Amino acid sequence: MFALQRQQLITDRIKAHGRVAVADLARELDTSHETIRRDLAALEEAGDLRRVHGGAIDMARVGGPEPPMAVRASLCTDEKKRIARAALAHVPDTGTILLESASTSLFLAEMLPDGARTTIVTNGLDIAHGLAIRGFDVVMLGGRVRNRSLATLDDWVHPALEGLHADVAFLGTLGFTTHAGLTAPDLPDAAVKRRCLGIADRNLLLAESAKFGVVALCRYADLSDFDLLITDTDLSEAAVEDIRSMGIEIIMA
Repeated sequence: MFALQRQQLITDRIKAHGRVAVADLARELDTSHETIRRDLAALEEAGDLRRVHGGAIDMARVGGPEPPMAVRASLCTDEKKRIARAALAHVPDTGTILLESASTSLFLAEMLPDGARTTIVTNGLDIAHGLAIRGFDVVMLGGRVRNRSLATLDDWVHPALEGLHADVAFLGTLGFTTHAGLTAPDLPDAAVKRRCLGIADRNLLLAESAKFGVVALCRYADLSDFDLLITDTDLSEAAVEDIRSMGIEIIMA
């Protein structure tokens, strides 16, 4: 396949899904990661996308709404599964965890072993449904359902969170950086994420490296608000060093 053909395909993927991953494109197009990076660099210079660690995002969506949950769950699936598998080791045998609505949280929910005695608090409809039908003890946070993310949001969620305690909270994010912290696409989503950080003894961030460098509209946390970041091995050495200098533990799955 010629470079222009690859770049047109990448542009189509970006417009359809909002982001692409180098690893996924290299596998699909049967070419090297370096070739894909050169294509992304050319497209960035043309203004068609913005490169981030591990891939690229649609320039039109920087600071805008994220793709629907079904699309998000189909991106960087290998990385998300590795992150979820690493996160599984931090789920207590008994007690309560919070799974904030996120695509990686959905993978973690699917990996929880049947018969586990852990109670799960979540604002994700898909997470709650999948665990409830498997017999888990689930506390679903009520509120307005955001159709793109299948997350419950707004004022009904906050009083419920104020009355709860979790041993561990697992949160996702649309983007994270060392300077801008964690960001979300809109104020209601950011407000719930911010409140989720306040109910657990430990806060874990589950985020693939492609999200590093992405900045959305609403800032809701600093990286230092988390005890542990679980990401994938494509996060650059410079980024790892900067994050660890903030006193944050990192697991690269």
